[in-house]
Amino acid sequence: MLLREAGDSVPAVSHDWWAYLLVSGCGGKIFYDSNPSILYRQHDSNCVGANTGVRESGKRVKQLLHGRYRQWMDQNIVALQAISHRFTPENRNTLELFSRARKGNLFKRLAGMRRAGVYRQTYLGNIGLLAAIFIRRV
Repeated sequence: MLLREAGDSVPAVSHDWWAYLLVSGCGGKIFYDSNPSILYRQHDSNCVGANTGVRESGKRVKQLLHGRYRQWMDQNIVALQAISHRFTPENRNTLELFSRARKGNLFKRLAGMRRAGVYRQTYLGNIGLLAAIFIRRV
């Protein structure tokens, strides 16, 4: 129902992340299963793929440095703002804080991301996020 309401014209980067962001933004319960249960065909022309291994991590860093990650964030924000009227008040506020924090000077970016509660799932992921905030790639 939410995906239908959001519409087909939403500039979502990845269908699975879009569904995750939409459901969690609207207050739905998300259950993470660390055990992969869906076979996903990996190939060189995938926009996003498994991030396992040094080579794949290197590709992600390169994409980050070239602004691809920031571009994805831009697209996700536009898509989320289009349906944010369905979000919980707390998640609507988080989206607004995150969106504003990306535009400030270094101090405002760091403080704003902290206020928004933005984090990654791993220690290295959080180091990468911090580096991306420093170089304006979030």
